[in-house]
Amino acid sequence: MSALYIMTTTPIEPAQWFDGGDLPEPVPAHSGVRWANDADVKALVPHFAQIDCIALQFPAFADGRAYSQARQLRRLGYNGRLRASGKAVVLDQALEIRAAGFDEAELREDQSAEQWKQWLATQPADGLFSAARGRFLHR
Repeated sequence: MSALYIMTTTPIEPAQWFDGGDLPEPVPAHSGVRWANDADVKALVPHFAQIDCIALQFPAFADGRAYSQARQLRRLGYNGRLRASGKAVVLDQALEIRAAGFDEAELREDQSAEQWKQWLATQPADGLFSAARGRFLHR
């Protein structure tokens, strides 16, 4: 796996990962789910309590469906970790990724966590999702 940039303080990796289409019944506690960006996130609602992390996919730079999925998951009440994953997770999308409610980003080989940290430190917090508060922050 490439480097992982953590935007929050919960870097614990799930005990096991499942692909969205292959979720077992029941979903084991402390699971991670890799979710396709064309799949309906409402299917995950009954499993929120068991899922520690959902990795949403960014397969192409012009494909922003994972942003919509992240916001929808937060509005549906998911307070676990959201991970931005895929070849289109790039530094110039960091602010949008953070603002959409993601907690972490799986970085490509040509990116570093330090670059992300420096860039995001210079950006405002307006519009960020706060899992602790269960809502988006606004100034």
